[in-house]
Amino acid sequence: MNDFLEPRFLVVCLFMLFIAACLFLAMWVSPDLRIGDGFFREGKQLGAVPTGLAVASEVMPTAAVLYLLGTVAFSGLDGVILLLCAAASPVLMRSWLAGRLPAARGRTFGAMVTRHLPHGSAKRWVGIACLVAVVPLLIGQLQPLGHAAQLIGLSDPFSRRLVVVLAGGLILACATIGAARGATMHQIGTAASFLVIAPVMAAMVLLRFHGDIGTLLETAERQQGGTGEYLGTGGLFGGGIAGHLDLLSYAGCVLVGAAFLPHIAVRLAGSPDARSARRAAGVGAAALGFLVGTAMFLGFGIAALIGREELAQEGPFGGVNLALLAMALDGSESGDVGKLMFFIMCSVFLTILASASVLLLSGAASIVHDLGRGGDVEVEPDARRDRGAVRARLAMVGLGVFSILIAALTIDVSPQFWLVLTYTETVSTLLPLLVFSLGKRTMTAAAIKYCVLSTTAINLVLIFFSPLTSGAAHALFPHADWSMWPLTSPSILSVPTGFLICRALSRRSQPDKDAASGNEYGHPATATLRH
Repeated sequence: MNDFLEPRFLVVCLFMLFIAACLFLAMWVSPDLRIGDGFFREGKQLGAVPTGLAVASEVMPTAAVLYLLGTVAFSGLDGVILLLCAAASPVLMRSWLAGRLPAARGRTFGAMVTRHLPHGSAKRWVGIACLVAVVPLLIGQLQPLGHAAQLIGLSDPFSRRLVVVLAGGLILACATIGAARGATMHQIGTAASFLVIAPVMAAMVLLRFHGDIGTLLETAERQQGGTGEYLGTGGLFGGGIAGHLDLLSYAGCVLVGAAFLPHIAVRLAGSPDARSARRAAGVGAAALGFLVGTAMFLGFGIAALIGREELAQEGPFGGVNLALLAMALDGSESGDVGKLMFFIMCSVFLTILASASVLLLSGAASIVHDLGRGGDVEVEPDARRDRGAVRARLAMVGLGVFSILIAALTIDVSPQFWLVLTYTETVSTLLPLLVFSLGKRTMTAAAIKYCVLSTTAINLVLIFFSPLTSGAAHALFPHADWSMWPLTSPSILSVPTGFLICRALSRRSQPDKDAASGNEYGHPATATLRH
């Protein structure tokens, strides 16, 4: 009987109740199971504040919450640069594209880019590029489940993989039941929870050092070696020209990739007008800027309170560093779950649930509407809607099972591998397509095809021959070495290629001709929105 009153057992029970509450919320807000279209998008417009909080939650997925904090803790100034780039990304989105997106309405990213073209191969190429960007990030969201298993005493590989599979199955069930409405509710809850927890933890870190930021930085520097490199550049990719070029390339990917992912563009495109889209992006930017300001204190707190050897075991992109900080502030040890640790567990699970749900929805929408034969044509209220709902759920389940299995098999692979794949594909392929489709020039089917083919091939080939795949301790194949490309990210080559191809093969818009043809998307998206 006493075993059931132990603090660890009570905490596990409370955590299970929290998971049950997430499932109940998903069922409560779930759309009509017979309606396929309501599965992928909201039935009604949200206000600027809820949409902005959802955007902030989409920009700061699990990868940003956990991995970028680990980067600050491990590499100091290099991690701060990446955090600032993540905070500036929604600001760039607001000033660059947010006002133009409502004119490019569409239920998927492919529908937005190819709205001037008939449904066919062009939209399928965009759908393939979206999957290349979404699936790696989805796998990266599920990896922390294996790291979290170590904190409760499950250190063997089989137990960690089992936790990934079981927890991933629960997340997939929540996402499939709740659909777009449930994912949005979980995203808003994620942003709200971290807006409360992050400043509280940052205040606890500062109180531990009597409010002296200088003492905090000095302690972090001393704990991480005391050589003076921690507060300088080169801690993440090394010094020299190659290291600084790699940092610049990776920071650029985060800057123009974090807020330009397909599901974020589709959410802002659902705003009623340009002003609402800019307001929502502004709210998201403000919330994310506040979180980044507190995250820097958390990162330095991790470096000051956790030993370098323990951080080195997780690598420069460790996934449990925030939990390690919670245990240090609680005064507990590995295997024990204190009060702060419990709230961190709940917030991290909610973050994984929200980010994985929206990525599953985005990938499934690309499979059904971009790669499918039905295209983006609105279906009439008849029996076909039932088949549409079945296809949507089957696509989500298939994509989720695949991602869960890959995440379970790659629990020891650095999350940087998946993040580089996602952000590089976003900035080199999806961003040029979106920019030129919203500009004065109209995208042609040839421009879309060759942009996707060329940039995706460059990304995959150079990443295959980079230290992300082989030749490093946390590479995909750590015991082999065939790396020839010295940089981590291939964006230095693929981004100019994507923009040049879109520029060369696109054509000038013809608004009069498009309007005469009766196409509702014929008018240039930026005709009345350009400042």
